[in-house]
Amino acid sequence: MSQVVANKDVSMETSKKVTGFDTKALVGAVILGVVFVLVQQIAHRIDAIINPASVIIGGVTWATFMGLVVLLFRQPAGIITAEIQAFIALATGLSPLAAFFIPANALGSLGYSLIAWKLPMDKWSHHVLAQIVTNVAGNICVGIGLHVILKLPMPVIIISSCITTLAGIIGGTILTKMIYENVIKSGVLR
Repeated sequence: MSQVVANKDVSMETSKKVTGFDTKALVGAVILGVVFVLVQQIAHRIDAIINPASVIIGGVTWATFMGLVVLLFRQPAGIITAEIQAFIALATGLSPLAAFFIPANALGSLGYSLIAWKLPMDKWSHHVLAQIVTNVAGNICVGIGLHVILKLPMPVIIISSCITTLAGIIGGTILTKMIYENVIKSGVLR
């Protein structure tokens, strides 16, 4: 019972702070940023096989990273991880939409931070709300990129963005909550 109470205290303590400038958070953010790039590349290749018109696996992994980094390391770690992924994608030409990943990742990370700052993040509903804010903000930015760069018709953009947003909310919520709780239980961040 005391372990559950201790875990809940750590959970509430981590989510109530908005910033964390400690070395662990900053180094963790950089490492996770590089891992984020690799995971997104694998996810997008899986998406290309499953259904090139939607980014389901990529959306879920994106949403999960947005939430996990914020919950584990707070800000500026969330933005550092997110922007490392965006800038590497831009610098290496990994995606024609990479320039739009910069605002999408920043807004996604900040959106998750806002909810995690206001709520204890100990209920499924808290994680769902955080993922709604994160995914809607991020997918609006990417949707603009689909229109500006790829010149896709608006109905295609709306359908694609809705599918990616829904997948990110559902998958991101489940994975973020499960991974976050297991990391807290493990005590690896103490």
